[in-house]
Amino acid sequence: MSGVRYVVDTNIVLYLLRGTETVIELLRDKGLHLSVITRMELLSFPGMIRSELPLIHAFLDAWPVEDLHSRIEDEAIRLRLAYRLKLPDSIIAATASHIGIPLVTADKAMLRLDDEIEVVHYVPKG
Repeated sequence: MSGVRYVVDTNIVLYLLRGTETVIELLRDKGLHLSVITRMELLSFPGMIRSELPLIHAFLDAWPVEDLHSRIEDEAIRLRLAYRLKLPDSIIAATASHIGIPLVTADKAMLRLDDEIEVVHYVPKG
């Protein structure tokens, strides 16, 4: 591992689990961190089929999942009010802020945070 760490947004994890080569390359040898919101979204994803659950659980077991606590809650509230983000996005961004590492996302709305949180924006091909 290179020592580079990222908080990954749920959309990035979905690309990764689906084998998107450009995401695999982007995250190769990187340490990943997840928000508890990403865990919840992955396990309740509407398009998920039952056979995908073991892969999702294996992924979740492989990386640290940051629980929701008062410091992340307070930062999420502040970010949501300041940038008009959706609550789950605010919590994921607050997780990156709390840990002090960049956020990787495909969500353009998160680019608004770039003055406060380093945002690595992934643009899907095609």
